[in-house]
Amino acid sequence: MTIKSLPAIGTRISSAGSLGTIKYVGPVSGTKGEWLGVEWDDAARGKHDGVKDGERYFECLVPNSGSFIRPSAPQLDYGRSFLRALVDKYVELPQGPSGSEYVTLGSSHGAIQVEAVNLDKIRDKFSNLERLREISLDREGVACQDEPGAIQEKCSNLRGVDLSYSLIPSWDVISLIGEELPSLERLALNNNRFRLFTERPSSRAFSKLIELQLSGTMTTWKEMLDIISYMPALKHVEMGYNRLKSLSLDDEHGRPTACGLELVNLDNNPLHDWLEIVGALKTMDKLVRLILTDNDISVIPHPSSLDAPLPWKYLSLVSTGVRDWTSIDALARWCPTLEGLSLFGTPLIEDPENSRIWRQVTIARLPVLRILDGASVSDRQRTDAELFYISMVARTGYPSDEARDLAHPRWVALCQKHETATETRLVVAKEDKLSSRLIPIKVSLVHAFEPPENSEGIPEPQVVRILPTAPLRTVRMKLLKSMKAPRGAKADLWVRMVGGVYRRIGESDGSDEGREIDWWLDEESEVVLCLQG
Repeated sequence: MTIKSLPAIGTRISSAGSLGTIKYVGPVSGTKGEWLGVEWDDAARGKHDGVKDGERYFECLVPNSGSFIRPSAPQLDYGRSFLRALVDKYVELPQGPSGSEYVTLGSSHGAIQVEAVNLDKIRDKFSNLERLREISLDREGVACQDEPGAIQEKCSNLRGVDLSYSLIPSWDVISLIGEELPSLERLALNNNRFRLFTERPSSRAFSKLIELQLSGTMTTWKEMLDIISYMPALKHVEMGYNRLKSLSLDDEHGRPTACGLELVNLDNNPLHDWLEIVGALKTMDKLVRLILTDNDISVIPHPSSLDAPLPWKYLSLVSTGVRDWTSIDALARWCPTLEGLSLFGTPLIEDPENSRIWRQVTIARLPVLRILDGASVSDRQRTDAELFYISMVARTGYPSDEARDLAHPRWVALCQKHETATETRLVVAKEDKLSSRLIPIKVSLVHAFEPPENSEGIPEPQVVRILPTAPLRTVRMKLLKSMKAPRGAKADLWVRMVGGVYRRIGESDGSDEGREIDWWLDEESEVVLCLQG
């Protein structure tokens, strides 16, 4: 493009590797010649928001992401067509069998070269564009479609295309490219800036599209709803890093009705209102996975009697502000079929008071949870967690049963499930309970590898006071000494759970000997010391 033929407003450019959109073309007060007003994708490249010397020339989506450059600026690139970029990246002339070829290892910074075998076969495979199923043209300067029919002739079998960081200016261009990719199922358009459709796209453009990535595009929620209305088969949409503060709509136009979306990724947006998020997604009746990682949610309120249960089966709240168990109890009501949850990086589990118990308590509060922070929850782990939770609640003082049930909505149901009593201690002598760091436990000594099934075979326990923060190995030694076990004796510790079932304390390989004993024991816990040999 020459200086005489200045680019149109909306044209995408690349300058020294930085991508931007032309927002103004013309003179600037106090200077000579023509200027291009550019909003840069990377705001750090900008100098202002389209205002110079008090006069506004253009608007910026992101504050201070604009600047002026000359049309003759060096390294200014307006991009190339889809096929030109594809051929340049995937097609290379073969070297032939005459000479060896070497590849420089990128991690060696040019210091290491290795001989590459069969590179010609690899080139031949990629040069046959008709065979390609997945391509990545991110950062390849794609700006426009080719002549009608050219893309389909070369790439009719493409299933997945990555056009992230491109110079494509609008959804009209994306539609023209998509129209020639009849098998397209996955489309990544991250970190672009697109104008919306100016006319309805062809029904062929996105008829088979299943997955759409729009992260870092500054696409609004309403714009996304308009876009996906042309994608009847769409199941996954990603809208991360779009600075979304709200999902509310000004009017009913464009409000989603029942659609086929199964996954919505809203990673890294400043969303904070749980009720607004639910309101925006509740009509998506196929939605089962929701990613809210790195959003500003801190409270999940309980649903009202008018709120219908949500169908979500997996939810990520990683690095959000969720900080109390009330939100987890509310989540159990909102999502009664929730099977997977991620809470890593939340204040709730980083609270020192919860650091040793959060996993068991979370499992107990969510009745059908099967995956927690990526780790499976086995049936045995669930049983242990629920029994631990029952014991924990039973040993906590509450002014009334009503206060207990309000703090622990699943308490009664869990007691019924495990056939345990529902009595808890009322608050008495709280000051005495907190006056000492030592807690009493009841210890019995048996000469067996594990506690006998018949409780009559367990001797009368002896009360031993221990420090709850002491490591398992230290407590084991103290109990052996307190119970007058022979010098050098080895023993396993077993704790009595609610319902009379005993569980071994610690792993058999000794991997958690350094873990603090209050991971397993609480005040008045009943422990059996099983001497080996």
